[in-house]
Amino acid sequence: MYLICFGTRPELIKVFPIIDEFKKNKIPFKTIFTGQHKDLIKNYTNLIEQPDYYLNNVMEHDQSLNLLISKMISKADKVLNKDDFNVIVQGDSSTSFAMALASFNNQKSIIHIEAGLRTKNLRSPYPEEANRVMISQIADIHFCPTNLSKTNLQNEGIKKNVFVVGNTVVDSYQKILANMKFSQTTLDLVKDNPEYILVTLHRRENRETNFNAVWEQLNKIHMKIIYIKHPSVKNSSEHLNENIIQIDPVSYEDMIYLIENSKGIISDSGGLQEEAVCAKKKILICRDTTERPETIETGYGKLIGNDILNSIDFFKNSSSVQNTANPYGQNVSKKIVNILQKIFK
Repeated sequence: MYLICFGTRPELIKVFPIIDEFKKNKIPFKTIFTGQHKDLIKNYTNLIEQPDYYLNNVMEHDQSLNLLISKMISKADKVLNKDDFNVIVQGDSSTSFAMALASFNNQKSIIHIEAGLRTKNLRSPYPEEANRVMISQIADIHFCPTNLSKTNLQNEGIKKNVFVVGNTVVDSYQKILANMKFSQTTLDLVKDNPEYILVTLHRRENRETNFNAVWEQLNKIHMKIIYIKHPSVKNSSEHLNENIIQIDPVSYEDMIYLIENSKGIISDSGGLQEEAVCAKKKILICRDTTERPETIETGYGKLIGNDILNSIDFFKNSSSVQNTANPYGQNVSKKIVNILQKIFK
């Protein structure tokens, strides 16, 4: 029996194609939602059925990471003891780390999807880089998105059960495009505001130092901007001028529509660095490091720190884009499930 874990919006987006593949192959599994993104996740429950297990009351306003992680570990014990689970965690969130550690302490097999991403700076991004490094040390099976991710694990002495399969975000993106179900609100927004740049900002390490500088520069850009607010960054409205269209978080379907119809992206998101390549859209990455150098190598991404104004011409330069296959693969979920079926016969 498999237990598929998720607690954040990016995790849900990247595990729903695996859930679909499990159903197609009639493989028994359960799902658990840790409640980490309890507000954001409500826009995404149309992608999957209600989880089998839900960890209640893990979130408090301004609580520490230690308190959040300790709650999830403690509450997960009751679930992990219900069956002989092989536990699937995705990515590098606090949910992923907490569920991996709880599973290790309960002597469960741990399957890590999106393994091997590294910036080699434990505090950038914080705390995700440390989370994924620690998960790698206790995981039993590692599904890497690229050959570079595999090399990163090998350099850390992790060589057993390491598989390069691609990133499941490719499957997610293609599934949404194939269905093409978008809200009228988003359709109208795009229709009324052509030629826009899509902006999202939320990284913890940017909140104290970089956001004010970034907001000030966004106000000076002579381009239409659609800015998606994030619940953890509550004061953006105080800094952005009236020319910037600010909207609340949207469903994944609407997010894909906004990406597809944009003229480019400005973000500090990890997942958007992958989705930009899927959509063949350029992205200015508001970070000092990235664990996804493949996006930069394709020519679709540029690492800029907080220097937006001096980088905005990147959207106009098409010569940098490499006409190559998506570095994040294809049919990724199918590859993962096929490998799991061979390992756990």
